[in-house]
Amino acid sequence: MSRFLFGMLTGAVLMYGSMHYHLVRGEEGFFLVPKISNNLQDVYVDIRDFNLDDWKEHKPLAAAIMQSNQSELLSDATLTGFRENVHTLVDGLFSKQ
Repeated sequence: MSRFLFGMLTGAVLMYGSMHYHLVRGEEGFFLVPKISNNLQDVYVDIRDFNLDDWKEHKPLAAAIMQSNQSELLSDATLTGFRENVHTLVDGLFSKQ
């Protein structure tokens, strides 16, 4: 019975973590980034080889990275314009609260 309860507790903790955080693997290791919306999208993302098209497919992740002040994860120089657009979008989303 104790194994069952331990399994239930472990599952609940993992589900909570995956609903509230992105686990991002960057050039310098792993980072936890708080999600903007609680869902199971992009629980684990390896961004080491991301290009602009990849970031366009993962806009909520990019917005969450900008919101958490970890913009150094968006290190590719070709993303400067996209980074500024996401920052403007995030400021617009959260300034209305």
